[in-house]
Amino acid sequence: MPTITLDKGNVLNPPQAAFSTRNAWYNLNFRCEVDADATRVLSFNFRVGSLVPPGEWPSRGFTKYRLN
Repeated sequence: MPTITLDKGNVLNPPQAAFSTRNAWYNLNFRCEVDADATRVLSFNFRVGSLVPPGEWPSRGFTKYRLN
């Protein structure tokens, strides 16, 4: 999964996230709330979304295959 940083506040809820398997990318929706010092997770939930079509990979910065 690409790195997504917490720039301000204490809730990370990116509009467009994804994760990969060995040969595909899937949309991922998640929300993560941390304490004021960003040292402890207070809540976390996620939903795996649809398959990202290969034609969208370049515009979203995805590689063809996940590197291990």
